[in-house]
Amino acid sequence: MTNQTRILVRDFVVPASIGIYPHEKTSLQRIRVSLDVLLTLTEIPQDEISGTLSYEGMVQDIRDLKNTHYNLVETIAEHLAARVLRDPRAAQVSVRVEKLDIYDEGIVGTEIIRSRT
Repeated sequence: MTNQTRILVRDFVVPASIGIYPHEKTSLQRIRVSLDVLLTLTEIPQDEISGTLSYEGMVQDIRDLKNTHYNLVETIAEHLAARVLRDPRAAQVSVRVEKLDIYDEGIVGTEIIRSRT
């Protein structure tokens, strides 16, 4: 029997070095990151962290975004998706990355969905 579980890490607002323009390469910008991870588990976790994928590592990966410059939000999304899919229990991940301070009228960003091949 296969069991599916979703792990959610939503609406984390963190500083990141992101952008293609020279002024974006010298200062941090606020981005919002959300992850939705579909796990395929052979057993239902019995109140033990070893039975599931801990969100702690995903949160740290998001916090660490400020340590590397990325030109595109798509690159950040791909980086985070690849990190999640290293765990064999992660069958699929949706990653949303949004730049919050680019336009006064709204928010821009990307959302990707990646599955284990």
